[in-house]
Amino acid sequence: DVPTVALLDRVENLRPWTEAMFYEELRLDSFCQVVVDETQTLQAFLVARRLLDEWHLLTLKVVPPCRGRGLARTLMLALIAHTIQSEARAILLEVRVSNQSAMNLYAKLGFLSVGIRKNYYPGPTMAEDAVVMERQTNRKNEFNPF
Repeated sequence: DVPTVALLDRVENLRPWTEAMFYEELRLDSFCQVVVDETQTLQAFLVARRLLDEWHLLTLKVVPPCRGRGLARTLMLALIAHTIQSEARAILLEVRVSNQSAMNLYAKLGFLSVGIRKNYYPGPTMAEDAVVMERQTNRKNEFNPF
C-alpha cells in the first residue's frame, strides 16, 4: 500500500517521496513493483516511468535488514523483462557515486556508465554526484540475465 511504501522511502533518504508522488506514478501507469514477505510485510519496492522509448528507474529501495538477499536484483530483472516486453530501447538510472554495491549489481545486469550528474543527490553537508547508467535492450546478441 502507498502509505507503507512512502514510510519506507523516508528511511535513510534526505529527499523522500510523498504519498502523492507515489499515487501520481500509479496514475501515470508507471512500472511499480513491491516485494513482501509471507506476512505481507514490505521488503522492497521499485518505480520506473516510460519516457518515449526509454524506461527511467525513478526509485529502488530495500528495507535495511533485507539487504543482501537479492531483492534489488529481483526487482531489476522484472524491470528489464518489462522493458523488453514493452519494446523500449533502454533503461536509464542514476546511482550515487558512493553506492558501489548498486553499481556492481547494475553492471552485472548489463548496465554501462554513460555519464555523471554533478551534485545530483543532496547530502547533510554537501551534495553527491550521480553516475548515469544505461542498459540497451535492442542490441543483437543482447546480454540476457535470465
